[in-house]
Amino acid sequence: MNLRIKIDIPEEEDPPNPFPPGAIEKLETVFEEELPLLCGRLENLGKDAEVEISVSFLDKVEMRELNKQHRGLDEPTDVLTFPLWEESGGFEPLACASPLFSLLPLGDIVICPEETELEHAPMARLEALCLVLAHGFLHLLGWDHDTPEKEKLMWERQESLKSKLQNAIERSMST
Repeated sequence: MNLRIKIDIPEEEDPPNPFPPGAIEKLETVFEEELPLLCGRLENLGKDAEVEISVSFLDKVEMRELNKQHRGLDEPTDVLTFPLWEESGGFEPLACASPLFSLLPLGDIVICPEETELEHAPMARLEALCLVLAHGFLHLLGWDHDTPEKEKLMWERQESLKSKLQNAIERSMST
């Protein structure tokens, strides 16, 4: 199974993709390795199937509007996630998880880089971006933090995934 990250950048490229050049391929590799560990619900997909995540970057004004529209909160936030296969609080892609399908889109992760930096200061920019990306990815797979038990598990997995994403990017930048 292959995992693809589709980056959606506004036409005027504001805000621009905050990840360094070549980072997306490194992120895809980490997510591809982690996917079977985080979610056992994709075993029906063929070995050549592709899983896709859409990542968009918004400025604070756009993110505030999206947060207001979907969560009723009139303020910007660092990340919003829109999973395509959530059913009753769980990840349920079985309707299309079949060898007949060559692409399974998981959903959208929307990031506000400016708000991410503010909310996660004094964390370095790359680390903060990897944190919200890991958070969004887990939500796409049905992970949640709505109870103390689930929160503990999600924060542990999120920290591990964030570190792997950050390390993969930093290694690629140092070569």
